[in-house]
Amino acid sequence: MSKLDPKVEKFLKGKYFGKLATTMKDGSPHVTPIWYMLEDGKVLVNTTTSRVKYFNIKRDNRVCLLVDDGYPHVIVFGKARMAKERDANKDIESLAIRYTGAQAGRKAARERYWKQERATIEITPERVVSQL
Repeated sequence: MSKLDPKVEKFLKGKYFGKLATTMKDGSPHVTPIWYMLEDGKVLVNTTTSRVKYFNIKRDNRVCLLVDDGYPHVIVFGKARMAKERDANKDIESLAIRYTGAQAGRKAARERYWKQERATIEITPERVVSQL
């Protein structure tokens, strides 16, 4: 695991959207915008179990995450795993609060996200590239 530089960690704690790249069965890239959060040097994302990224990661755990604010950016190359020990509903609520605020986030979690079968994905950084 690559230890995150303090500048990188500070940037990743900002409220930016991520772009998660996974690999399709035929080897082509699949990129999707995501919410993410940083915890203990690892990146956590949450998805429904019906999404393409979920199946791609189950088959091939190599991922790349781009987080940017225009030109300032961080790219995390790493390995992802399904974090089954985590409460995926709690994690999506935390993400919804992070990105939409406490009231809207809790409401969205209760009324929408908790009704979906969800999974939390933990990304362990192996290499980090940044321009900050």
